[in-house]
Amino acid sequence: MTETEKSLENLFGFSEQTWQYLDQVGILLGVLTGVISLGGLLYAFLNRHRIRSWLRRNHFPKVDHRLAPDAYWDGLVFTVSKPDIPLWLVDEYKPQAIALLATRQSYDNARVIADYAEEQGIKVLEPQLVDDPDDVNNCHQVAARLISELRLSGAESIALDLTGGKTTMSLGAFKAAEEAQIESLYVTVEYGRKLSQPDMSTARVIAISRPV
Repeated sequence: MTETEKSLENLFGFSEQTWQYLDQVGILLGVLTGVISLGGLLYAFLNRHRIRSWLRRNHFPKVDHRLAPDAYWDGLVFTVSKPDIPLWLVDEYKPQAIALLATRQSYDNARVIADYAEEQGIKVLEPQLVDDPDDVNNCHQVAARLISELRLSGAESIALDLTGGKTTMSLGAFKAAEEAQIESLYVTVEYGRKLSQPDMSTARVIAISRPV
C-alpha cells in the first residue's frame, strides 16, 4: 500500500474504497449540475418571450395614493390639452425641467406652458407632437423619448402628469411611465357651473401609480 493510499485510509477513518465511491458520487453530481444548467439555458431560450414579458410586468401595485406633503420631482412630463393644470403644477412643485406631449390642436397651449416655465427659470424641452392622439403606440414612443431626454438633461426624480390629452394619449404615456419606472400623476379638480374653467383652489394631485 502506497503512502497516499495509507493517508486516504487514515483520513476520517475512511477506506480507499469509500473514497473511490465518494469520488464517483462527486463526478455524478457534477454531471447532473451541468445537465440542469443546460436545461435551464434551453428553457430560457425557448421561453424567452414569456420571460421578457415577466421582466416587464407591472411594477406599480400601489395606486391611488395621496402624495406625501414633501413630494417633489425635478422633472415633469405633461400630456397637454388645456394649460391650467400644467401651469398649476409648475407653480406648486417648481421642477427643474419639464417636457410636453401635445397634439396639433393643443400645441399652442403647450407653447403657453413652455413660455411660462421658461420665465420661471425652468428648463423646457421642445414640445413634441403626436400625429394621431388615438395611436397609443406613437404616444408611448414619444412619451418614452421625452422621459429619456429629461434624464439626459439631469433630472433624477421624474413624474408624468396624465390629466391632459385624450384617453388613448394618456394610455400610451402611462405605458412609457411604467416601463421607465417613474410616478404617474392625475390632478382632480372641480369646475365652475358652466364646466368651462377649473377651480384650481380645489385641485388635488393623486399618484395613479408608483414604482415599487
